[in-house]
Amino acid sequence: MRYPEAYIEYLAHFHGPRDWFECHEIMEEYWKEEPSAERKRQWLALVQIAVGLYHERRGNVAGTIKMLSSALGHAEAIDWGALGINGETLKHELKQRVALLTDENKMTNAASTYSEWNFPIEDQYLLELCIQSCTDKGWTWCMNGSQSIAAVRDKHLLRDRKDVIEARQQAFKARTTNRKSTRSGK
Repeated sequence: MRYPEAYIEYLAHFHGPRDWFECHEIMEEYWKEEPSAERKRQWLALVQIAVGLYHERRGNVAGTIKMLSSALGHAEAIDWGALGINGETLKHELKQRVALLTDENKMTNAASTYSEWNFPIEDQYLLELCIQSCTDKGWTWCMNGSQSIAAVRDKHLLRDRKDVIEARQQAFKARTTNRKSTRSGK
């Protein structure tokens, strides 16, 4: 079976350095380019799982519950087997994770109850591709302890945002110019 390169990269980042922010970036870009509504749903669910776990690792319980619940909402309609994933196990484990975080006793202490999570990959070929991708990058497959690595845990705070800020400023400037020209044309 042939899997998209972005999907393999997503899984390698997910299980290697546990860089869920990068998983989100990889899959969001791929999701936006996807023409098929059915496949868009599966890529969106993967984005939401990565974002949910990123929030959990940082202690943001509300964000975690929102993202993982949304991913679960999409999960029922996805053919996980076509993605080499055991869908029933995936849905069960995500439901358990949401239930654990929803428990009132856990709400105040999410960061301390955090644990790494792995996709239940059932296609041996996909598993081998992902492990090889990690090996090629010098990463350990199914690494533990990502919550103690600031470069992964706090990536959204540490990244260079000059391009994003510049693009937003240009868009704002264009909107402002457009509004002024629209008003003067009335």
